This record gives sequence, C-alpha cells and structure tokens, in this order.
Amino acid sequence: MYTVWIRIDATLPWIELKETYKTRNEAKKGVQDFLKSMRVRIVHMPDNARQVKALITVKSRR
Repeated sequence: MYTVWIRIDATLPWIELKETYKTRNEAKKGVQDFLKSMRVRIVHMPDNARQVKALITVKSRR
C-alpha cells in the first residue's frame, strides 16, 4: 500500500492525501490527477505587510 505526501514549498508542512494506492504507478497517476484538478488562488499582498509566523498544533490520540 502506498500513501502520498505533497510538499508545495519548503516553508509549508507536508500534506498527506486521503487515498491509499496498491501500486506505485497507481499512486503516481492519482497524484497527477489530483494536481490537475487543484485550484490555485493568487492574492495581492501589500508591500508594507508584516510577516506573520504560523503556529501549528498537532493532537494525537492514544
């Protein structure tokens, strides 16, 4: 079984896709289909905008 993780940028964390695949080739095709269907939104940031640090909280169940 294969699971797929995608990293968009070095500053962002890895994203795990929900589906699992039986073979490596199925996983590659699944990722290609996912990336083709992705929607990207680009917004304008003012030049004088302050940088904001991201805080990530992870909860785990035992």
